[in-house]
Amino acid sequence: MTRALRRRRWPILATVVTLVAGMGYTLLHTLTVPGHLYRDTFWTVPSDLWGTYRSAHFIGWGAFGSVYSAGTSLVSFPGMLLLLTPVAMLTGALGLTESFPRALPHPTAWLVLGPYEILLSSVALFAADALAERLGVSPRRRVALCVVETIVLWNVDVVWGHPEDAVAVGLAIYALVLALDDRWSGAGWLFGAAVATQPLVLLMLPVVMALGGRSRVAGLLFRGAVPSALVLALPLAASFHTTVHAIVDQPNFPHIDHVTPWTTFAPVVGGSGHDLAVAGGPGRVVALVLALGLGVIATRWRHDPQRIVWAAGLALALRCFTESVMDPYYLWPVLAVGLVAAAATRAWPRLLVASVAAVAITIAGDYWLGGWVAWWTITTAGLVAVLLAGFSRPGGPEGSSSPVPVSDTTGETPVSLVASAP
Repeated sequence: MTRALRRRRWPILATVVTLVAGMGYTLLHTLTVPGHLYRDTFWTVPSDLWGTYRSAHFIGWGAFGSVYSAGTSLVSFPGMLLLLTPVAMLTGALGLTESFPRALPHPTAWLVLGPYEILLSSVALFAADALAERLGVSPRRRVALCVVETIVLWNVDVVWGHPEDAVAVGLAIYALVLALDDRWSGAGWLFGAAVATQPLVLLMLPVVMALGGRSRVAGLLFRGAVPSALVLALPLAASFHTTVHAIVDQPNFPHIDHVTPWTTFAPVVGGSGHDLAVAGGPGRVVALVLALGLGVIATRWRHDPQRIVWAAGLALALRCFTESVMDPYYLWPVLAVGLVAAAATRAWPRLLVASVAAVAITIAGDYWLGGWVAWWTITTAGLVAVLLAGFSRPGGPEGSSSPVPVSDTTGETPVSLVASAP
């Protein structure tokens, strides 16, 4: 345990810093802005989290089948709700207030929920560090990687409140680490848990199947599907049409979020004017089809771990390239994996380019930038820059998969990891 804690000391430190800084930001932000319109009157808590949190209450109340029909606008798979339910029951029993269905200036449940969801989201930091170690990234580059990963994760957990994205991507990255270690049973169950939490990680599945080969496909598909089938069974049985509408149509709001070139082609699924909702599902089907094609190409890189990780990042980017309506936190999964691929090239300039691009679009993504064309162009260009920084020639000096000993700087015997050739 001591050795494991030493190996992950930088993600541990980053988690503590994020916890302290994140809670400080949400509780004190308006106090630090001179002349702020709402100075001293409210906490800057992430608004998107409260609908998910209210959905978790329904599981605790014994109404699992109602999570999609309860009016909370849940559109993801309900795996995350199982993690939030104990805290929801605790804050409910204590009589703490929540910002649902109306926003409150001081939702006291945040004092418990905030630290909990930040800690849950930090699994992504540990997963990224584990994958970087598995690829033979040096300790110094892992420190730099951890710093940048922490900065870009801030938008997901502290600003927008979507721990399900962080948990799902973190579990999927850990599944990829197990797959690289040829531990396919654990990889399949972990990936299944990731999908049950947030199905966006399905885009990585073809790349993981390419790594495993044909003999592993059936097992991966089975283990990847079972957790989602279990958590969706009751909602489908209780409210079939509402559940299907939520998880298939995936409604999003172009007049509230960011329009893309594909918004015009998205079917309208409800509302009008400011509340117009269009389907995000068709664009995500296109992304999944493209990911299947990428998986076929990735079969050529089965013995090149760095290229496999890069392909996983590209697979996640397909969602952003085809999405009908974008939210700023949609960018993060690509950055989480793309930064690891850039670090694994073992070239500081590549990691620097990827880091600058990742931080820049994380910050810029929270602003409108003068219109949807500028916003979509800038964020897409940033994703492309991160991916290009992590791209390496197959079989080249940065893409070889020969095993080399890598020290974890703890004084212990070095462990043999698959990494780039010297």
